[in-house]
Parts: sequence; C-alpha cells; structure tokens
Amino acid sequence: MPHSSPTARPSVVLATLAAIAIALAVCATAATVIVATDVTRERGSNTAKPQLTVAQARASLETLLSLRGVVDSMAARLGSQAPTDSVTMALSTRLWDTAARHPAWIAVRAGSVPTPAPTGDLASLIEQIRRLRADSATNAAELASVARDTLTPWMAVWRQLANSAPMAAMWGYQKGLPGVSTAADLPIRNYAALRQLYLLNELSGWIALRSGAPGVALLRALENLSASRHFLDAPVLVDVLAGRTIAAAAGRLAGDAARVLGDNQMVTLATELDRIAQPGATGFMALQQAAERDAADPNAPLAFELFDDEKLPFAVRVEILYAVVSGACYHTREVLFGFSPEREARLRALAVRYQSHPTLGPMLGLMPGTARMVRENPMSLLPSTEFPTSGTFDFLLPEGVAARAVVCQRGI
Repeated sequence: MPHSSPTARPSVVLATLAAIAIALAVCATAATVIVATDVTRERGSNTAKPQLTVAQARASLETLLSLRGVVDSMAARLGSQAPTDSVTMALSTRLWDTAARHPAWIAVRAGSVPTPAPTGDLASLIEQIRRLRADSATNAAELASVARDTLTPWMAVWRQLANSAPMAAMWGYQKGLPGVSTAADLPIRNYAALRQLYLLNELSGWIALRSGAPGVALLRALENLSASRHFLDAPVLVDVLAGRTIAAAAGRLAGDAARVLGDNQMVTLATELDRIAQPGATGFMALQQAAERDAADPNAPLAFELFDDEKLPFAVRVEILYAVVSGACYHTREVLFGFSPEREARLRALAVRYQSHPTLGPMLGLMPGTARMVRENPMSLLPSTEFPTSGTFDFLLPEGVAARAVVCQRGI
C-alpha cells in the first residue's frame, strides 16, 4: 500500500494560521455581540422602575414654571432694576469658571477681580443658618461673631447681580459658544463659590432677623430671590435646580421676616413658593427613563412630544431630548454598528427649526454634533483614564464598539 505523502510544512503553517484567524474572527464577533447585548441588558436592569407615570411626572414638573411667577411677584418689592453692567456680569461669570479658562465664557478683564472667589466650610455655614432658623443662637456676642463670617468683597458683586434685571438665558457664555461643538464640550457653571455667596447673604438675613431688624432680613431674602431669576429660565437643568434651591431657601427667610413685620401679602406669597418649590427630581427621572426606553427605536415619538410641551421648563425639555441620543444604548444593533443616522437627522432638523430661539437655539445646536460623535468617534467623549479599559474581551472588540459600550455604561 503506497505511503501518503506528508503535507508540506508551509501548508500546515498556513492552515494553522487560517484556523486561528477564523477562530479569532468568530470569537471577536461573539465577544462584540455579547458585550453590546450586555450593555443594553445592563441599562435595562439597572434602571429603577419609575414611581410616577408620564402624565404624573409632567404635572409635577410644570410647577417649575409657576415658581418663576411667584418669585417675580416677591422680587418686585425691590423696585425697578437696571440691566446687569458688563463688569458685574464678568465678575459673576468668574465665580463659576474653573482654573483652566474655557473660551466659551465671557472674558474677565485682567485686574478686575478683587480677590479670589470665596471659599469656606459650607457645612459649617449651613449649620449656622440652621441654628439661627431654629432661634437657638440669639445672644449678641454670638451674632456678632457669626456676622464677621459674612464679610467678603464678593458680597457686593452678589448683591449687584441680585439687584439687576433678569438676563438672557445663556448669560455668561460668549455668542456662538467658541470651543463648543458637542454637549460634552459645554462648560457647566461651578456652583461652589456662588453657593457660598447666596448662603452668606441668607445668613446675613437670619442674623438681622434675630437681631431685631426684620426689614433688613426681608431685604436679604428678596435679594436672593431676585438672583434666583437669573437661573430659573436657563436651558441647563443644573442651573434651574440651583435657582430653585436659592429661591426656596430665600422664601423661608422672607416668610419668617414678613410674619414679624405683619406683611400678610408677603407671607401668602412665601407660603405659595414653599408649596411649589418642591424637589422635581423624581418627575424628571420618570420622564427621562420613559423617553430613553421609547427612543430605542430611532423614530420613536415620546421624547419629541415631551420637547414640544411648552408647559415644561426649557431645561427639562432640552434634557429629555438627550434621550434621543442615549436611548440608542437600549438598542443592541446600534451599540454594535454605530448609532443610527436617523437620530442625528431628526436632531439636526429640530436644531434648524429652533436656531433663532434665544434659549433653545444654542443648546439644540449642540445635539446633532453629540449624536454624530457617539456614532462616529465615541472615543473622543471619554477621558483617557476610562478608555481603553482592561476588560476580558477588549482586545477582540472593534474600538468603536468598545468605546460606545463604555459611553453607554457611564451615561451620555
């Protein structure tokens, strides 16, 4: 029986390499599908079931618009207000700028900042206010000691801002938002220094009230209420929530001062403000989750329907619209192959429609770019410390899929 000729060694090597390549391709495909599927499954399982229906959530958030009306009625006691001068606006913007100047902020003239932005122990400040509200620290020596904590040159800036007429919704940002092409590029106000100032002004009011000067206490409350109006109409949710927090605290001080003064009209307004300035986070989360799940289909209508609801604040409408982008994380195919161009097209059409709107226009202009970056270059949306990761399948995954998986897991 003739012996079979041995297979040439080069052929064996090539066959082995081909088998390895096929195995790697199969494993890579499997790993890619597994990771993308796990992302959509994880988002679904980690999302707490909302306690409110969409209708209930919408109703709870509509009160934010009526809050502005009550604040306006109370702040009207301060009398007519002139527009904010450029120096005060620049100094106020400097309060929430970070050490690295972002080109989107308006410029601050060199030498115009009197001192570094105020810093301090916020927990101690809040505790001082709590004790004064409870009337548990009223002796003259202690009040005088606490009053020294309120002395800072920046209080003049805060009060000037407070006594200014409401500004445009995107105040503090330069026209055209230089250096910003997607929502990830937009600098968000740093509220640490601003919080220090409104709390110091509130503390001044409580000191005045416990020192027998309710008129001064009411003035400080009205200043903070007036300042809150600069944030309540913003298209950025964190700004609106900051404005609501300032207004709610100022309303409590105004109510206590008004009761001592026998000002029944102000007491009524303060009571109404306290009623409607309740936390709206639950309502917002319920709407966001419903819109995201609906937006797993790129042509789904819910997020756009909510955006068109003029009873909702601008910021809520803008944030809900981001569900059109983040909702794709519930769609395995889009995590695999890139977010659907239909999402970007719908957002681009909306941006064109609202491009002249002074509040919504600048924010909507960022959304098509955000969708495009998640679809085409998700790596650019992640800090170097978060990508690439060291996951088990990372070496098998296409870079875009791996990055989209991380983006979806950390949130858009």
